[in-house]
Amino acid sequence: MNAKISMTGRCGLSAMFSGMLLAIGLSGAAPALAAPSTFTLPPALLAGYTRTFRLDTALKIHLSIELEPRDSKLDAIVYAMEDPGSTNHRSTMSEAQFAARFGRDPGDIAALVAWFGSHGATNVYASKNRLVVGGDFTVSQAEKALNTRYDLWENAGRTVVAPVGSIALPVSGVRAVRGAIKAYTPRLAQVQTPSPPTTLRGQWFSAARFRQAYDAIEGGGAGMRIALIEDSSDRMQLSDLTQFARGDQETLAPLGPAGDAPRGAGRPGPGSRQAPEPPAPPPMLLDTSHVSEKSITAANNEQVCGRDDRGQEPTMDVDAALTMAPLASIEVRYDEVCLRGGEGTLELQRALDEEPAPDVIVFPFAVAPLYDRLEATFGPTPIVYLEAALRGIPIVVPSGDDGAYGIRVFGMNRPAVVYPCVLSLVICAGGTSLGERLGQYDEGPWNDGTHASGGGISLEPRPRWQTAPMDFALAHDVENRMVPDVSADAAGHLYVFWHGYGEGGVGGTSESAAIVGAQLAAIDAPLPKEKRLLSAGDLYALARAHPEAFRDVVDANDRGYVDNTLHPRNIAPPLGFVGVVPSPPPTIKGCVNVRPNGCDVAPQYDLVTGIGSLKEATALKALQSP
Repeated sequence: MNAKISMTGRCGLSAMFSGMLLAIGLSGAAPALAAPSTFTLPPALLAGYTRTFRLDTALKIHLSIELEPRDSKLDAIVYAMEDPGSTNHRSTMSEAQFAARFGRDPGDIAALVAWFGSHGATNVYASKNRLVVGGDFTVSQAEKALNTRYDLWENAGRTVVAPVGSIALPVSGVRAVRGAIKAYTPRLAQVQTPSPPTTLRGQWFSAARFRQAYDAIEGGGAGMRIALIEDSSDRMQLSDLTQFARGDQETLAPLGPAGDAPRGAGRPGPGSRQAPEPPAPPPMLLDTSHVSEKSITAANNEQVCGRDDRGQEPTMDVDAALTMAPLASIEVRYDEVCLRGGEGTLELQRALDEEPAPDVIVFPFAVAPLYDRLEATFGPTPIVYLEAALRGIPIVVPSGDDGAYGIRVFGMNRPAVVYPCVLSLVICAGGTSLGERLGQYDEGPWNDGTHASGGGISLEPRPRWQTAPMDFALAHDVENRMVPDVSADAAGHLYVFWHGYGEGGVGGTSESAAIVGAQLAAIDAPLPKEKRLLSAGDLYALARAHPEAFRDVVDANDRGYVDNTLHPRNIAPPLGFVGVVPSPPPTIKGCVNVRPNGCDVAPQYDLVTGIGSLKEATALKALQSP
């Protein structure tokens, strides 16, 4: 096993600071604090909630403070740069150029670092761009630092931990405060997929067949760096990666003859035509020396990701990335993502600040459903997404695993989209079910009746670049940002190893994000920067010019559904039952304003699978053409 492991211990003020902070020196007297200020948090997270009672003050507050950039035109510059129709498209800048133009005075950053330390914060971090400082408080420490009181707020059985009123900060010119309200927890879904029959046979694919299905580039990803951000409470087992990489899946999960799918796979439906399967590629051995692990923060007992946290998630993500970009350097970064109230922005910033910087960042987490405008719920676009876009580093995120709900929340029966997927500065990956239909590789929308690909229409303005291969019907009616952008398998059809045995049928759109991130690395590796796929806008431009670079998902999947609406199953009452039969859960449909039957799949762009899935080699050929 050649996977490398590096450890970074972190506690108190033993955080990583930029060279700028080291230069000004923190060993002497603490710098004088800039003018203090008060800050009002976005209101939407507490809309409809009632303050109830005092809570456990030992709970963790994962707080980060973003300062207003020195150049107030940052947002406008970034949104123009990511638009393929703009003269400033792909006008990227370096990390040093970004900090020089937008970073704040070093004294403001030093003051914030000292402020965090003086109130007992741990895991303190200052970004290299001189705009973000974060750390972890207990509720008790946060109350003293922010000069407020934290209480529990409740609505229909849901609880939020939030301060009472505005908060006090040691500096002025604050753009946003992340994590001060402990509402949702970034999460992952654990999906066990049953297999009723349809014409699409869902398969557990070996790495070689999986690559064949996605038209993978031979030796893809050479010279590229992929940062996979995972939660530090959920570490993979390196021996599983070894077993996967040496091709054991070829013997443990062979494809059966036509009409005889392996265990876990759906069979063709009644009356369907049998056809030979695609020719089997030779077994593939993967080189794990390109994979490394890095511990950024230690896990604590408040981190819960929403699935079986014994390594499933990083195992699946690493295997997917290694399969699609076998020569890329893949760094698995274990950080404190799954904390209530966390948005992942500080974890993304730490990855962006790495030297050398990643070429692609995968953040496989859905933070929260979005029912309101972004700014009213989460504040302005986080600095990390702006910086990554301006430096030409795509961030790939999932569209969510609960269909039109985005993320299911107890007591909330409304359609939603997911944050951060809804941001126009990310590439949002929806979910499909990869399989075979009539002897050919094909995909259907991922919807097993319990989990489904997120997707829908937000309340955010639709970016100018969001058009598909044709001026699709929705574009005439929708003035808002739509998601997802592209898609990939979310049904767990890559045959991975987990704790020593073969496993399939465990997936989610986090898997889709890892696949898409690796595909970008493989496609971009041989291209000059001026031709690379650096943003969602670049994908739409490619789809308009070369629709053949995508597999358009237009048909039912191997669960028999055609959209991202969750279809609750009616459970029959037991024999001899007497009484009132409870009503089934409501069917929640997204997109009903433009699609009365919900977000269904359709030719070209749709609100379940976006443009479709990338065909690596075909996309590269199109981008290399004059």
